[in-house]
Amino acid sequence: MRFVDLHLHTRYSDGSWTPEDLCKEAMHRQLSAIAITDHDTLDGVPPILAVSDRLGIEVIPGVEITCRIETTEVHLLAYLPGATWQDPALTAVLNHSKQIREKRIGEMVTRINDLGIPVTEAEVLACSDCGTLGRPHMAMALVKRGVVKTSDEAFERFLKRGKPGFVDRYRMTTAEAIGHVKRAGGVAVLAHPALNKVDEHLAELAQQGLGGLEIWHTRHSPGQTEHYRRLAARLGLIVTGGSDCHGTVRGRALIGTVQVPYECVDAIKAAAQ
Repeated sequence: MRFVDLHLHTRYSDGSWTPEDLCKEAMHRQLSAIAITDHDTLDGVPPILAVSDRLGIEVIPGVEITCRIETTEVHLLAYLPGATWQDPALTAVLNHSKQIREKRIGEMVTRINDLGIPVTEAEVLACSDCGTLGRPHMAMALVKRGVVKTSDEAFERFLKRGKPGFVDRYRMTTAEAIGHVKRAGGVAVLAHPALNKVDEHLAELAQQGLGGLEIWHTRHSPGQTEHYRRLAARLGLIVTGGSDCHGTVRGRALIGTVQVPYECVDAIKAAAQ
């Protein structure tokens, strides 16, 4: 069988690999295709397509969009085959999300400063080579400052919801996000549904135009995978999967550790058409 990994991050959001690193690792794992799905940005798509053309590995352009169902945060994987990732309206929406993220970091820096910790926005920005800013970059800045020993400690002490450095931010609704993706010509897939626990909303999401469910994921049990396979079949949704790899973390890289059949790529292309 041919296998793929359709949920991968690079340094253009909160991953540790360059696009070239990602492609080379995918080839080392003998994957037939991959998808780049950085958080709320398509900035990594041009460089990874340039690399993939040279190396000869198939790449599906994509993005992981942060949105919400009521007050619950969920993530949509937008798969944008062909030139659909170049849609100017979708790019404008994602650029707005990027600006919101940057504003949020400024507010978080202020809250951390109020605790007597002199971290700066420039220090947080320095932890992101070229990508979309998020809490992981704030955590890295706190590690470099010596305030905490690990990023996990930074989240536990300062950055999780309810902690003194946490700042909430605007998130579009899933209906809005699905609409943007469909108008661009792409396919919207709900990422790691077992982690979001929004099963009661799946029929509504399907009516809104949701295209699929990510049933294979490193944090899904076999039972959960089968559960969402059945739900997808009942709702007429395609199934996809991926490792959600962010590069090498604690000496381990998750890319390719979830066996996702190549037929998922065919399904995405058919759904986009």
